[in-house]
Amino acid sequence: MNIYLAKFLFHLLTFLIEIMDYIYLLLKIYRLLCFTKITFDLMPLYNPYKWPLSFIRIITRPYLSFWGKLLPNIKIGIMSFEISTIIALEFLASILRMLYYFNIFILLEADKLSKLIS
Repeated sequence: MNIYLAKFLFHLLTFLIEIMDYIYLLLKIYRLLCFTKITFDLMPLYNPYKWPLSFIRIITRPYLSFWGKLLPNIKIGIMSFEISTIIALEFLASILRMLYYFNIFILLEADKLSKLIS
């Protein structure tokens, strides 16, 4: 392999690793915000229209409402269960897991290239 191509690929992979780290961090924070919104929705003493909770509601509304429209409530007799929030959190967790493993794969390939360069 050409040494210049190997150096270019190494720098490209390290740049990709940094971008993936930022995406991972942002998704982790967003998952925490979704979990916080769901938790505070269950607590009746907190007003969801005041400053910190209203910000969380506005940020997470599009994502959670998408899953709410996609998955209807499960009705058993007179009771109804909303599983869309659980599926939404698990989807974010699976995306985070895939990003983590993809980042490890890219890191291993960058390590192979660094050994080839030096």
